Amino acid sequence: MADKNIFEKLFLEAEKTNLQVLMDIALNEKDPDKKELLMAIYTYAIGKKQKELLKNKEFVI
Repeated sequence: MADKNIFEKLFLEAEKTNLQVLMDIALNEKDPDKKELLMAIYTYAIGKKQKELLKNKEFVI
């Protein structure tokens, strides 16, 4: 079984990564499997950032 801490560290690092850099890396990846994984990480990271933004009481739509 994989060490849970490895995945927690990966997710924390994804949340801290510049989203534009992450998207650029994903879009320029030639290997389709790696590209799919990078896009999933990007989707996760942007989702976390959106949740934090929506929690902000000063945020108004």
